[in-house]
Amino acid sequence: MSAVLSVPTTPRRRRWPLALATLLVLAAGALLLAWSGIQALAPVPLNISIDGERIVDGLDLASMPPEHHLMLAAGLAFALLAALIIVPMAVLLTLLGLVLAALAIVGLPLLAAVAVLAIVLSPLLLLVWLVWKLLT
Repeated sequence: MSAVLSVPTTPRRRRWPLALATLLVLAAGALLLAWSGIQALAPVPLNISIDGERIVDGLDLASMPPEHHLMLAAGLAFALLAALIIVPMAVLLTLLGLVLAALAIVGLPLLAAVAVLAIVLSPLLLLVWLVWKLLT
C-alpha cells in the first residue's frame, strides 16, 4: 500500500469583486461630490461666446432641473474616475519608457565593452583554467 499525502489547499480568492466594489464606492463618492458641488453653485448665469457669437446665453446651472443635475454629476464623476485611471497609467508608461531608454543608452555600450574585454582576455582565462585543472 502506498500512502497518499493530501495537502489541504486554500481556495484562491478572486480579486475582481473587491476591485469592482472599490470602483463602485469611488463612483458613488465622486457622484455625490459632483452633485453637492453643483447644488452649491451660486446662481450666476453662464454666457459662452465664440468670436463674438453667443453660443450659450444665460445658462444657470443652479436652476436646472434635478435630472440635469444628475446627468451633469454623472458626467463629472465619470471624468474624475477616468482621470484616476488614466493619469497614473500615463505616468507609469512614461517612467517605463525612460527606464528602457536609460538601459539602452547605458547598458548596450557596457555590454559591448564586456564582450570585447571577454574576447581580449579569453586566452588568459583559458590559461588560468588549464593551470587550475592541472593543480586540482
